[in-house]
Amino acid sequence: MSADQIAEPIAKKQHHQLGKLTPGMSNIESVYHLISLEQRAKKNGEPYFTLQLGDASGQIKAIMWDNHAAMISGIVNRDDFVRVTADVGEFNGALQMTVKRIARVEEKDVEMRNYLAVSPRPLEEMQAELDAWIAKVEHRDCRKLLDRVLGKGQVRDLYCTAPAAAQIHQAYRHGLLEHTLNVVKLAESIGSMYQPVNMSFLITAGLLHDIGKIWELDWKRTITYTHKGRLLGHISMGASWIDSIINLMKRSESGFDDAAHDAIIHMILSHHGKMEWGSPVVPKTREALVLHYADRTEAYMTSFDNEARRALNRGEAWTGYSKMFESYLFAGQPNVAPTGEVGLPSPGMNGAPLMDDIYPIR
Repeated sequence: MSADQIAEPIAKKQHHQLGKLTPGMSNIESVYHLISLEQRAKKNGEPYFTLQLGDASGQIKAIMWDNHAAMISGIVNRDDFVRVTADVGEFNGALQMTVKRIARVEEKDVEMRNYLAVSPRPLEEMQAELDAWIAKVEHRDCRKLLDRVLGKGQVRDLYCTAPAAAQIHQAYRHGLLEHTLNVVKLAESIGSMYQPVNMSFLITAGLLHDIGKIWELDWKRTITYTHKGRLLGHISMGASWIDSIINLMKRSESGFDDAAHDAIIHMILSHHGKMEWGSPVVPKTREALVLHYADRTEAYMTSFDNEARRALNRGEAWTGYSKMFESYLFAGQPNVAPTGEVGLPSPGMNGAPLMDDIYPIR
C-alpha cells in the first residue's frame, strides 16, 4: 500500500471550507467526506471518476481524470474521509473541483467539527421552546399526540438532533428543530391574521410536518440521504408514521378525534404546496395553506441568508447564480462599517456615469 493511497495524520493541516472556495483557486489541499463516487469511461475507454465531496459548509461536485488507482483498487471508497489536492473551477454555473490526487484519511485523524456543523442556537433553549409550543395546544387529542411523539424518548432525541436538509437550509445538527420552531412561529403569526384558524391543528401539524426527516437523512459524518429517504421521501414517511400513531390511539380507550386526524395528516401531506414540489396533495384548508407558506418562507429566507453569507465571506456583494431563486442575489456590501445596515450599490460606482447623466429624468 503506497503513501499516495492512505494519508498521514493531518489534524493540524488547514481545512479549506467548501463554502468559501472560489473559481480559480489551485492546488488546494484539504480533507473532505467522500459522499459518493462513480466510475465512468472517457472516449478512449480509460476510466475517470465523478465525486461528491462534503464538509460542514456544503457540498461540491468533483471530477478526477487520472491518478485514481486508490479508488479502482477499493482502498478509497464512498463514505471515507479523503485528502484531496485539487483546482477549483466552474461547470454549468456551479463550482466544480478537478481532483489531482486523493488519499484515504483515518477517522481518528479527522476533526469532526469540520464536517458536522451545529445550529447556532443553544439546544437547551430550543428544547424549552419546543415544550412551550406543545403546552400551548388546547385540543386534548392533539396535545396527547404531541406528548406521545415529542414528549420524551428516542423519536424526540432524533428530532432534536437531525438536520433540516442535506444542503439547502439548516443543514447542520439540530437544524430540524431550529427550522420547525421558526415555521411554527411564522405560522402562528400568519394564522392569527386570517381567522378562523384552528391553532391547535396548526401548531400540531407545524411541529410534526418534517418529522419524516429523521428517517430521510443520515448525519453520522456529513449529511446524506438514506436509501429509505430517497425511495419514500420525508413527507410520505412522516404522514404514514403519524397516521399509524393516531390509529393506535383510536384503538385505545382515549380515542382520537376524526376531524383532527384528517386535518393533521392533510397538512403534513400538503406542506410543500404543489405536487411538483413533492406534496401528493395541495393545501385545501386555511391551516394547511398557512403552514405551507410559513414553511416556504422559512426555507427561502434561511437559504437567502446562507447564500448571502457565503458571498460576503468571499468579499463579494452578489452571490453566484442560485437555482433555488433563479437569480443572482444581492448579499450586501462586503467590508463595510459595522452599522448593521445593508445598502444597495451606490450609483456610478467603479467610475461608471450615473444613469441620470446619460438619460436625464424629467
